[in-house]
Amino acid sequence: MLSIIPTRLFAYLGLATLLGCTARASTTPEDELKAAVVLSFLRYGDWHPALPPSTPLTVGVLGRLAFAEVLRHVLEGRLLGDHPIHVIELKTADEQHGCQILYFAEERGLDTRTELQKPSVAHVLTIGETRDFLDWGGAVNLFVLDGHIAFEVSLEALERGGVSISSRLLRFGQIRSLKKGARS
Repeated sequence: MLSIIPTRLFAYLGLATLLGCTARASTTPEDELKAAVVLSFLRYGDWHPALPPSTPLTVGVLGRLAFAEVLRHVLEGRLLGDHPIHVIELKTADEQHGCQILYFAEERGLDTRTELQKPSVAHVLTIGETRDFLDWGGAVNLFVLDGHIAFEVSLEALERGGVSISSRLLRFGQIRSLKKGARS
């Protein structure tokens, strides 16, 4: 059975809202929850090789610009350790120089499968919201289950991207094993 994102994430989201980090009307409440999940992956992620001190943690967004705006409101300017978080909008994955995370915000016209196959995506954490995202090579797929945001991860894609995610976060999601389609 799939687990939901921990209550702690909802607290982060609530705090962000109280601090005036609200999104425009063109976004959905789901987008705000997804932004909180991205923050959790940033908090519980280790990049290999480790980032030099004060290097920004950069999240690139492909697809829906409204989601990039939500991420910017929730994440921009926060510090994780001594690393400031920066959010940028991208037209293609090839533009992602220096990103630690690429978020594929589903949008008609975005060919997620093709973008995931680009060599520039090989060493970043990829997060998406498309049913076949992990099958196409993505690392983390977010989806709605019973009104909650849930996630599944591909350990193979995490390793390929040079990212370790703490088991403290992974225990709340579904782990996809190396055999295509197998879940644990």
